[in-house]
Amino acid sequence: MRRILSLIIAAVVILFSVTTVIADDMGQVPRIFGTFKPVAGAWSEYEVLEKDTGKTLTMRMSVLEVMGDKFWYEVVNREGGAVNIIKMLVKGDPNDSENIQRLIMKSGDSPAQEMPMDFVKMGRRMAKQTFSARSGVPADTTGITVKELGKLEVSVPAGTFMGDQKQLVDEEGNILATFITYDEILPFGIVVSDSKEAVMKLLANGSDAKSLITEEAGVMQMPPGMPKMPRGNPPGMMKE
Repeated sequence: MRRILSLIIAAVVILFSVTTVIADDMGQVPRIFGTFKPVAGAWSEYEVLEKDTGKTLTMRMSVLEVMGDKFWYEVVNREGGAVNIIKMLVKGDPNDSENIQRLIMKSGDSPAQEMPMDFVKMGRRMAKQTFSARSGVPADTTGITVKELGKLEVSVPAGTFMGDQKQLVDEEGNILATFITYDEILPFGIVVSDSKEAVMKLLANGSDAKSLITEEAGVMQMPPGMPKMPRGNPPGMMKE
């Protein structure tokens, strides 16, 4: 159960880390790390270096399909020989767990499984705390501002880009992250980011995203005792 929950948390942390503000339509959603544009087929792949462990992994984020105010969003995480895939159907603001309508997970060669919604909601609450601890950026972004530093040319494995350099700064003037955005890199616009916890660089991007989950997903059965947990809080968890 812990392994399954950790995969859910990892995927939702990725989604949460680029979501703070919602617009009235799904054409362009302002975000603290740039602009999220849910364009069907858009994908970006990143190399992520964890500074505390020295581990490197790759992360591919895709918008598979857009249907009005809903979209299918997929995260593929590769670390060593392990491949984990999370596919989510989101309506409106993906930062709100109530808007994640379906969540399908596939780990390695195991069959794809659809998660019960109570499980998803619990993972979403825990993801807020995980994001804050790992990124150095508080889950509550009140008082955090984006400092515009102007244009900067940067070279990453995906190529050379003339992007907009920005910093996230807290109320005390501490720099939480420095990042460079480029509007044509969809769906998040990030070319490179550097925080206390990790460095993320764009490896590739495109407009032909397809899901890596090709089989029909089964429905995962909740472990004994799990249905009651969302009504309260597991040990060590704070109420929202």
